[in-house]
Amino acid sequence: MKNTKTALSRNAVIATLLAGTVAPVLLVPQESHAGAIADTLAAGTKDRVITRKVTLEELGIGTPLALGSTGAERDIYIPVPAGVELIDPTLNFEGRYLRADGGQTTYTLSVDDRMLLARSPTDDGGATDTSIGIDGAARDNGFVHLKVNWSSATGQYYCDDARPIGNMLEIEPDTYLEYGYAASAVKDISTAWSALPTEVTLLVSGSRLDKSSYDAAWRIGTALQRDGKTVRTIALPKVGDQIQTAALTVPPSLAGIPAFKSLAGGGEVQIASEAEIGALMLLDAPQFSADIAVADGAMAEQLKAALDAVSAEIVAADGAASAAVATIRQDFNALGQPVGSQTVGLRTLSGRPVIAVAPDAANAAVGLFDTLWRQSAVSGDLTLAAAAMPPGEGDAIALGALGKAPSRLDVVARGDWSTQFDLGTAAPGKVPSRLDLNVSAAPGATATLPVASVSINGYLLGAKQLKADGTPEQISVAIPAYTLLPRNVINVEFQRQPASDQCREVPQAYPAAVLPDSRVVFKDAPAADGFTTLVAKLAGDTEVAVPAAWLNDALETLPTVMSVADAAGIAPARAEFAVVDTATAPVPDKPFLFFDIAPEKGADRVSVTGDKITIDSARGERLFDAAGLSDVSVAEAELDQSQPGLYYRTVGAGADLGKPFSFGQGDVAIIGESGVLTALNASGNTVYAASGAPLDESNGSTLRLITSPKFWLEQAPWALTTLIIGGFLLLLLLAGLARRRNRDKRD
Repeated sequence: MKNTKTALSRNAVIATLLAGTVAPVLLVPQESHAGAIADTLAAGTKDRVITRKVTLEELGIGTPLALGSTGAERDIYIPVPAGVELIDPTLNFEGRYLRADGGQTTYTLSVDDRMLLARSPTDDGGATDTSIGIDGAARDNGFVHLKVNWSSATGQYYCDDARPIGNMLEIEPDTYLEYGYAASAVKDISTAWSALPTEVTLLVSGSRLDKSSYDAAWRIGTALQRDGKTVRTIALPKVGDQIQTAALTVPPSLAGIPAFKSLAGGGEVQIASEAEIGALMLLDAPQFSADIAVADGAMAEQLKAALDAVSAEIVAADGAASAAVATIRQDFNALGQPVGSQTVGLRTLSGRPVIAVAPDAANAAVGLFDTLWRQSAVSGDLTLAAAAMPPGEGDAIALGALGKAPSRLDVVARGDWSTQFDLGTAAPGKVPSRLDLNVSAAPGATATLPVASVSINGYLLGAKQLKADGTPEQISVAIPAYTLLPRNVINVEFQRQPASDQCREVPQAYPAAVLPDSRVVFKDAPAADGFTTLVAKLAGDTEVAVPAAWLNDALETLPTVMSVADAAGIAPARAEFAVVDTATAPVPDKPFLFFDIAPEKGADRVSVTGDKITIDSARGERLFDAAGLSDVSVAEAELDQSQPGLYYRTVGAGADLGKPFSFGQGDVAIIGESGVLTALNASGNTVYAASGAPLDESNGSTLRLITSPKFWLEQAPWALTTLIIGGFLLLLLLAGLARRRNRDKRD
């Protein structure tokens, strides 16, 4: 096993060594500090080890995963930096088991097909908490594959008592993988992206931004949220800011330098100089813990000024420290060097890798971070003029072009396959209307045929009992508008009957597959009549506008723009950005998203005055009238304009939107910290109106009909009865005609 356990604690060892070697300088005259300061800085330029802790809850598993019945398994993929060796990776598995039905129960843990642990508990219940080291080898795919298996045998034979309800294993969301990796191992943008934590820290130059930097920040943040990340926006500290220093450790040799001395006392400190900002950088303060940065000119200037100031104080105290200072500036804080126009580059800040994006490269960077181009960014610097998805052609896109999910599954009782696509995948103005899914399954040992079920975003849209003869079969389902989200997940579930022949056989897995020629069929987007249909319009070319005042409070307003743009389905790379100085603005010639800017000649169904909200119906009836509200916002679908759009208004300080949310049904919504609190159709449109496209049965419909087992099972009795009655009537008619001929002959 390639665990290098001593490396994980390297930072702690360095800190201890520094403290031990330089502590005596406090007991001797000031001039003896010279060598100690240089040694301290030289030791600080050692390769930094970055630690990560990834819980299942951060991966979206918020409730325990239950494994029950006679046997079950669960595959969990935990992201790690792609192609980078892990230092001391440790799996902390937390859960509990129940064994009320008795019998033989066993659970196993394996990572990347290597068995880690097997247990056969005999108590009625207990905890499964365990901590175990795993292989630190680099994973080129960027995932640690954790597989949990559960088996429960309560009868004499394998298939006796096949559903014990009292025997189960639960995997807690607190289960986590903890690991470290060397910062120097991240050598290109692609690897840096794969190393991003679940909560990404986006660094901007200040709380006041110009238009280009603000524009870049919301685009990058929206793309990150669309990719499943949560975004925390921070700004470089400035002189006059109040900061907490309790978490900082100032080495004794540096405590005599003015910039460090003011930070050594702990507690809350007001930054008094640029040198103190530079000292915070060298001490790896939380204010500089960034993953992605909007690297504008202001950021480079501020970082350079801070490094210049602290370097001057260090060199004045110890001339021998000049070489170490130069190394720290060049290698450990490369973000202080200007980033070229249209450049996406890999930089460092306090020794940590940071993806630096020039403001004029943000649009292309959003496309680069998409899965199509991300793995191609095997460079530390890219001059990026464009990185876009190829436009959809025609009215259908093959699922094989949407993702890289494996198509084959080995199914015992149940197997799931999924992929995802954005609404903006197709041509502008198009929305999914139908899914033509081609699947195949091998025959099993039982006479019961397997069933394939199709769902989108959790909505079950169709199912079919398969022939399971290994040949392709098609399932066509309509996609109603209410199922659509900015990013849509298609899930196909295969279910088999695992029972064997009178307990003489052990159930085995049989292959099933989703074929790559399956396709999503698109149609022209219907007229917007609420949030769900508006999302389809906003997935193309749009205009996003904010008040000019929002740029002066970027740390407070950027999270709102990111979250709402994500929920509304805005495609960051296809949106224009505007800053408006007036309270109202003309409706643009494309779908729009306005923040605290009223579109001219709006419907006026919603009114916000101070802390008061009123909502009227389309007929003028007062639906809601309340004052005293705060920390909420109101979103209204503007449908009576030349272009549809979304008008977002804050009430008081507005909603603190730290988590992703979706609008769902309706055309007016009151939004709070947890997302949509109340939604309604003030326009009077019917909720969940029939909106799915009818299935196109023109292509091979007769063949599908006559080869469908369901058709013959349901229609054959009626057809047979009709044929018998028709045949009997025909015989009576023929007999009557024969008698008439005979009579005519005799006459």
